[in-house]
Amino acid sequence: ASGKLVIPSTIEGKTVTSIGEGTFWFCTSLTSITIADSVTSVGGGAFMNCTNLKTITIPDSVTSIEKMAFYECKSLTSITIGNSVTSIGDMAFNGCTNLTAVTFLGDAPKTIQDKVFKDSVPTIYRKPEAKGWGDTWGGRPVKLISDNP
Repeated sequence: ASGKLVIPSTIEGKTVTSIGEGTFWFCTSLTSITIADSVTSVGGGAFMNCTNLKTITIPDSVTSIEKMAFYECKSLTSITIGNSVTSIGDMAFNGCTNLTAVTFLGDAPKTIQDKVFKDSVPTIYRKPEAKGWGDTWGGRPVKLISDNP
């Protein structure tokens, strides 16, 4: 896979509900990803080492982002996470050294594993009405979406 990737809602008549573990591992030519609303989980290491991936939006249908899903995605600068994510696995955004903004459209995920943002320094942005957020989350500062420059 390379360039702009669209993950469809169906493949050969079957509904796409997850992005499997390591599916796009080392697809260094991927630059952006659009995920269909049928997807409910992003598997472990699904986009690991996609070093040229710049943008991705996680749709409202996704409830879990597994461990190391975006590990070492060094070109990723921002990510928007839909309102249904309840868990984010260990080191999901580890080594995303250019990641400056993670925007959550819903409440704070109930489950967060260790080192989600290890070697990454994003600011977390949230909606004012979202619940469960404090001044920090995953060791990163939390601000309102309206504060995003």
